Amino acid sequence: MKDFFTEVEKTYQNALETEGELLLECKEIWSENCIDSYEDKVMEFVLQLHEKINSSYDQNKNVQKIKMAVDYIEENYAKDLNMAVVSNYISMNYSLFSYSFKQYTGSNFVNYLKEIRMREAKKLLTETDMKIIEISQAVGYDNEKHFMKIFKATCGVSPTEYRHNAYLSKS
Repeated sequence: MKDFFTEVEKTYQNALETEGELLLECKEIWSENCIDSYEDKVMEFVLQLHEKINSSYDQNKNVQKIKMAVDYIEENYAKDLNMAVVSNYISMNYSLFSYSFKQYTGSNFVNYLKEIRMREAKKLLTETDMKIIEISQAVGYDNEKHFMKIFKATCGVSPTEYRHNAYLSKS
C-alpha cells in the first residue's frame, strides 16, 4: 500500500495540493485499529482525488469550449450573433458561458463582439473604398446609424473622419 500511494503521489501531484495530509494518513497502514476504518480512510482519499480530477477536467473542457466560441465569433462576427447563439453552438449553459467567457477573454460577450467588429470596420475603412453603409453591413450592423453611433463612441470619431484621418496619415 505504501508503494501504491507513493506512485499515486507521483502521478497526481498537481491534483493532490489539498489532499496531502489524508494521503500521508493512508500511507500509514497500521495507524488504524481495524481494516474497516483504514478502508474508509482510503475510500475518502480516493473520492476526494476523483472529485479534484473531475473538477480540473471540467475547467479544461470549459476552456476548450470557450476557445471554440472565440473562433466561432471571429469567423461569424458579421452575422446576427448574440450570447445565446454562441453558447448554444458550443453546447454550454448560458450563465456558465457568460462567466467562463469573461474569465477567458477579460471582456463580456457584447464588448468582445463590438471590439472585433470595430477592428474589422477600421481595417475596411483604411484598406477599401467601400461605402460606410456597406462596411456597416459587412461587420454585422444592419442599421448604419447604429453602426456610426457605436463607431464614434468606440473610436472617438465618425467612420468618415476615421477614414479621412487614415488617408491624411498615409500622405
